[in-house]
Amino acid sequence: MLKKYCLIVALFIPGIILAQNYSGDVSFVEKGSNTLTLRATGVSAKKKDAVVMAAKSAFYTLFYTGVEGVNNGNPLITERKASYDTRFFDENRYNIFVQTLNELGDPVKEGKAYKASVEVVILSNALQKDLIRNKVITNLTMDAGGPGSSVKLPTVLVIPYTKEGEDVRDILDNNQMLSMAVSRVTSEFSNRGYKTKDFISQLKRLKRNDVLTAGSQSDAVAKMIQNMSADIIVTTKIFVATHAGRQSEVTLELRATEFQTDGNLASAEFLSGRYVTTDSLKLADYAFKKIQNDFFSRLQNSFNDIVRNGKEILIQMVLAKSVTEWDFESSLNNGDEFLMVMEDWLHANALNGVYSINSSDKVLDISMQIPIYDEEQGRAFTTSRFSSQLRTFLNGLFEGEYKASVVTMGQGLTVTIE
Repeated sequence: MLKKYCLIVALFIPGIILAQNYSGDVSFVEKGSNTLTLRATGVSAKKKDAVVMAAKSAFYTLFYTGVEGVNNGNPLITERKASYDTRFFDENRYNIFVQTLNELGDPVKEGKAYKASVEVVILSNALQKDLIRNKVITNLTMDAGGPGSSVKLPTVLVIPYTKEGEDVRDILDNNQMLSMAVSRVTSEFSNRGYKTKDFISQLKRLKRNDVLTAGSQSDAVAKMIQNMSADIIVTTKIFVATHAGRQSEVTLELRATEFQTDGNLASAEFLSGRYVTTDSLKLADYAFKKIQNDFFSRLQNSFNDIVRNGKEILIQMVLAKSVTEWDFESSLNNGDEFLMVMEDWLHANALNGVYSINSSDKVLDISMQIPIYDEEQGRAFTTSRFSSQLRTFLNGLFEGEYKASVVTMGQGLTVTIE
């Protein structure tokens, strides 16, 4: 009987210790259209870790205990999913859903530990979508996302690194390590809840259709990537270096960029470590296992920032030489001043109302922030789509007297009034 009793104690102690890691001191502050603000405390032996524990405690209590004022005080999750918990808490995936984290004063030492208080703004709609996507059994009474959500979990496309002029088909056919890297990195994203696109499968379909012919394969691959409609492109580079003493080492380099702006979101390299071996695939496997969760957190945070703040677009508006009786400081047919109407439109259409304009009678130089994603339409908000909206607006103002033509060059537009 004594042995059985001791066994029972041994089984239950880890669960008790685990539960004590998270504080239940969590309170509701406010609910936005797509955010949730909570205050929480956390305790840790290390001062810097107390803040992290406070943030994790906010999520843990929200998931498994419930917070008064949120979800009718009920826990969001009704049945634990161990794999989701591991990635979310142990691998710090919770960072993806933190919009802001503010410390409420310095951590205070209590006995041998430190206690921190924080106010955390959680991307609640994105979090609920993630729970549903990962098939976590929930008890949700709040809307899970929908139009108005300022954050979307991105779709990821992993592609191999190639030099200009190289045929990506030949590279993947002759470089088993690179082909494996593309597949493994894609799986890493999938395992963390991202929706991914399969570059290698799509490329094989392209090859079977005999689309890639000499002189045009680069354009065909670029068009294929564009049509795959990913939000993030992750370029993967992997190579072997030989060192003294017959030691070899594999380096895996990842660079994630936002598809429309090509803005860098996160970059990292992971080393296999040096070993006396010629088995490059085994070394590559060691490198894959070194991929750190911090890379994914930085990537998601950077992407969230772009979604919130949009992308800058530069517009130069000029008059054609044929327009001699009207300029940008003149009025329209209805008597309204063109510049005032133009500024009203910019304010209404710039993301968060952010724009600037420098004007003269013949030239307007405009900078404005536009969204990269249209939640209502459920698709990317492209530069070409924006240029179409601008052209329609201008032509409506001129009522056929003048015509606006728009030329798109990268992230810039040239508008000519003819």
